[in-house]
Amino acid sequence: MTDINTEPTLTGGGTGHVPAAQQLLVDILDTVREPLLVLDHEFRVMQANRAFFRTFRVEPRDTIGTVLFDLGDGQWDIARLRELLRDKLPVEAQLDDFDVDHIFPGIGRKIMMLNARLVSKGPNEPRIILLAIEDITERRFTEWHLADQHRELERSNDALDEFAAVASHDLQEPLRKILSFGEQLVATAGPALEGDARRHVERMLGAADRMRTLISDLLTYSQVATRVVPFAATDLAGVAREVVADLEATIADAGGRIEIGELPVIDADTAQMRQLLQNLLGNALKYRRKDVPPVVRLSSACSGGRNCTITVADNGIGFNDRYAEKIFKMFERLHARTQYAGSGIGLAICRKIVERHSGTIAATSTAGQGATFTVTLPITQVNSGRIP
Repeated sequence: MTDINTEPTLTGGGTGHVPAAQQLLVDILDTVREPLLVLDHEFRVMQANRAFFRTFRVEPRDTIGTVLFDLGDGQWDIARLRELLRDKLPVEAQLDDFDVDHIFPGIGRKIMMLNARLVSKGPNEPRIILLAIEDITERRFTEWHLADQHRELERSNDALDEFAAVASHDLQEPLRKILSFGEQLVATAGPALEGDARRHVERMLGAADRMRTLISDLLTYSQVATRVVPFAATDLAGVAREVVADLEATIADAGGRIEIGELPVIDADTAQMRQLLQNLLGNALKYRRKDVPPVVRLSSACSGGRNCTITVADNGIGFNDRYAEKIFKMFERLHARTQYAGSGIGLAICRKIVERHSGTIAATSTAGQGATFTVTLPITQVNSGRIP
């Protein structure tokens, strides 16, 4: 930089004799992809690279030797730019990442990120200014668009929270009354209820109970993405032991067992991991073969990469493999409700939990030969787990 003359010279298409050192500078400037200017102490343009001419659609003959603020009939006479170069730069000697938002005649709005440096040519000579200009217009528009989407999603989440509050109270209150009065009716008028009358009451109570389960499961599904806590180190082995303890009565009634292999510690929402294993292990016990004690194996495989695979395999009734995707959809059932109770939401909840953790879930099976559910989860999460 010490060989730069104070006389304006051309770059990016200029002609005439140029000293070797200055030609080297010109070549260096032209390899930079972002617009770059070299200004003297009076803010005259000494050098400009091709990116500057291309971005702002100006010619070297109209640029070199002209005061920056006079370029293009004053289109660079920007108050923010004057403040930065004339007031701040002499005091701080360098400026980093300052935004300037301006509308240029002919090319429209440009949002520019500026970086400026004062460079000394010698002890008794005025310093020159290196001004780097990055066009960040599209980036800023994208950021603003994403911010708008984020606010819209937050409003949507708030609406879901409001729905969840309604579902947990207002919708369940009538059901509680139906169940309560229905049970009182059976208790007080039981001996008088016979035939169709008794069946009607029983069907009413059964439907109300199923509706209560359905509302509860829908509430759980809606809260997977809205009522969350940040990811934390979660011992899946400890979670699995708690789930098995909760299922102890079911396991005993079925005469089966759950085998737990080695499980990792991962970044996760512990409550949701419990819900995930509860659903998968509970399903494995529920869909068992008649007169065959259920055996469920919970294991994992971590290959040393960033992901870990959790497997739940059973010896139950299984299903036709062509339904492997269908079973994860809301309200999809492969069996009649009279055969196996449930809302048809459990596996949909599992998928939503896994997707919130940036993982995948899949199932393989052969009818009559058991099923295997495979969950792949990151060991370490890169975000907090809050869905924006």
